[in-house]
Amino acid sequence: MKTKSAKAKGNRFENYLVSVLKENLDAKTHRNYASGSGLDKNDIRIPSFDIEIEAKNAKRVNLIKDWEQAKRQETASKVILAVRNPKKPEFDEVLIVIDLFDFIEILKKQKGKDEVETLASKN
Repeated sequence: MKTKSAKAKGNRFENYLVSVLKENLDAKTHRNYASGSGLDKNDIRIPSFDIEIEAKNAKRVNLIKDWEQAKRQETASKVILAVRNPKKPEFDEVLIVIDLFDFIEILKKQKGKDEVETLASKN
């Protein structure tokens, strides 16, 4: 069970991410309240991209364990793990972990499929 200060730390990070994502990507970005209280869902949802984010604001990063949790709780088409760099001041550096093929798909949609030249099309 989280202590009050650890819970507050996690809430601050989630609120920060929602604020940045609302301003820069999707005004409908929202927190999934009650996530982590026995419910299998990630912390934040970006509806227009059908992406969920599992946010981690911890002293120690356990990348594989945290990634597996995010994937296990996935209900959207894509999942992202957002991790605050614990060696920097709070929110100075936020790192994003995403599956390679989800990353490629997002970039292709951004640029447009016709503009993306693949190795297969070169042959």
